[in-house]
Amino acid sequence: MSYPFELALRQYIAAFDGTNNISPAEFQTRFDNLYHQYFTFLPKDEKAMGEDGFTTIKSKEPLTREEVFEREASKLADGTKVTLIHFRKIGLDCMDIKLRL
Repeated sequence: MSYPFELALRQYIAAFDGTNNISPAEFQTRFDNLYHQYFTFLPKDEKAMGEDGFTTIKSKEPLTREEVFEREASKLADGTKVTLIHFRKIGLDCMDIKLRL
């Protein structure tokens, strides 16, 4: 099961080579192959130290698949370069992935 995911991930990362020489349609195809149609991104909550010395937690709203695509397309257009550092299967359906931006 990990092989199709790994292949889709490697093809997606290959688009971020810093040259921005991939068509928008090809980028959309690679994005669709990697992300499930009901994908949502849950960002980490922010912890902020208030002036009173108390820590407050600010919850961030989840991002929809379309919002994630817009962010990724923006990074591609800016010429962001992504390098896969390691890809390891650490469980039945769990992968450990490290990327360099």
